[in-house]
Amino acid sequence: MNPIRLVLHTHWDREWYLPFERFLDKLVPTIDLVLDTMKNDDRFTHFHLDGQIVLINDYLERRPERADELRALVSAGRLSCGPWMSLVDEFLVSGESIVRSLDDGLRAGDALGGATRVGYLPDQFGHVGQMPQILSNEGLRWAVTWRGVPALVQRSGFRWESPDGSHVNVVYMPFGYAQGARTQRSAGAFVDRLRLEQERSAPWLDDETQPLALMTGDDHEEPNPGLPDLIEHARAEGLDVAIASLDEVVAHRAAEETPVVKGELRSAARANLLPNTYSVRPYQKVERAGAEAALERYAEPLAALVPGFEWPDERLSRAWYFLHLNGAHDSVCGCSTDEVARAVDERTRAARALADDIADAALASLADQVDGDGELFFNPSPFERNGVPGMGWSVRTASGPAAEPVVPRVEAGWATFGHGEGAVRLRLVDQADHGDLYTFEPAGPQRAALELNVDGDAARFVFGGFVATVRATHTGGEDFLRLTFEVDNEAPDHRVQVVFAAQGQATSTRAGSAFEIVERPVIGEGGTSEPPPRQWPARGFAVAESTCVLSDGVFEYEVAPEGLGVTLLRCTGTISRTSLAARAITAGPDVPTPDAQMLGRTVRHLGAATQEPSDPTRLAEEFCLPLLRVSARPGGSLPPTGTLLDIDAPALSAVFRRADEVIVRLWNPFARSVLATLNGAEVELGPHRIETLQVRPDSAR
Repeated sequence: MNPIRLVLHTHWDREWYLPFERFLDKLVPTIDLVLDTMKNDDRFTHFHLDGQIVLINDYLERRPERADELRALVSAGRLSCGPWMSLVDEFLVSGESIVRSLDDGLRAGDALGGATRVGYLPDQFGHVGQMPQILSNEGLRWAVTWRGVPALVQRSGFRWESPDGSHVNVVYMPFGYAQGARTQRSAGAFVDRLRLEQERSAPWLDDETQPLALMTGDDHEEPNPGLPDLIEHARAEGLDVAIASLDEVVAHRAAEETPVVKGELRSAARANLLPNTYSVRPYQKVERAGAEAALERYAEPLAALVPGFEWPDERLSRAWYFLHLNGAHDSVCGCSTDEVARAVDERTRAARALADDIADAALASLADQVDGDGELFFNPSPFERNGVPGMGWSVRTASGPAAEPVVPRVEAGWATFGHGEGAVRLRLVDQADHGDLYTFEPAGPQRAALELNVDGDAARFVFGGFVATVRATHTGGEDFLRLTFEVDNEAPDHRVQVVFAAQGQATSTRAGSAFEIVERPVIGEGGTSEPPPRQWPARGFAVAESTCVLSDGVFEYEVAPEGLGVTLLRCTGTISRTSLAARAITAGPDVPTPDAQMLGRTVRHLGAATQEPSDPTRLAEEFCLPLLRVSARPGGSLPPTGTLLDIDAPALSAVFRRADEVIVRLWNPFARSVLATLNGAEVELGPHRIETLQVRPDSAR
């Protein structure tokens, strides 16, 4: 039978069905027990701290006196550390947030004695297609994962490739990160359990010589100090069993795994994908994206590049840490208690306030140095916009074209904004939802509006239980309409969706994701627990046929019979129901969440392209990232128009300082090579590549 390597661990949701403080009260004695057991028993050779630094930080805030002891165990390889700052939900945070969680986690882990170099991805609700490139760019060659793996994988390993061809080898956990949880404490029962796990895992392993990596732990589970004695008994019974780290596990795997899986992992073949967290508490998705944009695209670039502005390292690090804490999947997904949701909101506001203050101060400093009279406009994009150079400024005496209202026409349940081929036609539909924060459970047919009329410059949809008004504006030079949806909701347990009419029935979609325009089928792959998913997440935009919808945050979409459906709000009152037709296995406890019923007024902002875009990434950037403005007066030494960074690139992720360097991260959304320029030098961006470049601060301007 196969050798067994026990990876002792605890999976730690920092906040979920309990607030952080309650889970912290459990975390401290758990790590105390780990440290005490390791101190007293050298046979307890390794414990895996869930691949994230935040729980170590939380522990050391309560137990600073044990810091040296913990660092010594990390340095000795007995305690894992990182590589992530937190285990982010990859579809609900920006690509830059994923990179920073890994980069900050590796640096913090190394400072604690040495970060693990295995990309541990145990419980996120699917994985973005560019994750192999993100990992390999940081020197990681292996990942360990569970959810999202497609049915074509029939063994415990595969090669995972990003669209650019970057790859990592994956140790796949077909039975999850808790396969070895709650091991029996009597010697005979322990041996029986190990043999059972050997038997059910054997079909997934190459042969009887390949070790079974048995993840021995579960959510918030304490270790068993008596395990070394049980292991010795199992060895006496003829089993090859030992404690191992993930680094040791991957060291015994094949150099190149097969089969090859390309792109994102969003299959429910063997594990719940929980695809509808993207539509609950939708305001949180928008506020998260706004805080990320304020930090990544305004505060850091301006602070890094404005002449003479001192880099505010401590405040920026604090803002990033708030976002790292909020990025964990039970936090950012909104699938926790209302108390947790309010804590998430507070941290997001704090990160946004820090970023806004820094951006305002840096922009004011720039305005003081410019010789101009009027308003100074700053362009955060890596390309020219409205006459303002990419990553540059321009002083004007006029504000530019104003947003003009577009009065709708209504007919047969549809509202039409605009005329001709550029018109946007939409309608709202409602459907009862008996699901929970993880899963949409449709109950009954979709309902059309009871009444639709024009009220001034708005279309007014009246339903039983809520009223929604839709307004549109258009600004000269923009290839889209800006739409505002105001929903006054009095009804629980339902989903409100806006359907954008398309010219034909879509057979696939394109959507924004982390460092990628991802192409998807209409319906995904289901399994025994979940049916094939129809809803998908999009960051910034989704395109079906000629219909393109833009958003200022992550949103949920699906292909509807008449076009492209976007969820405006989904109202549900519990974390997880125990029995659903749309999900056979429960996702968590049945804890009430009245705030998630979204009673009262919800305002959503979407955009709709007036023609099919050749570059939806650029269009979404124009929709989401406004030009900043500030008053300017004559007398500065800089010209009225100029650049902080001489750049021309298809997409920009970040500009920030590290030590004596300015770091610039570009990426290519296209399947073809693109030639970018940076400070006069040509940079070839290969298909789908993410490139991180360094420039000297004095050459950045």
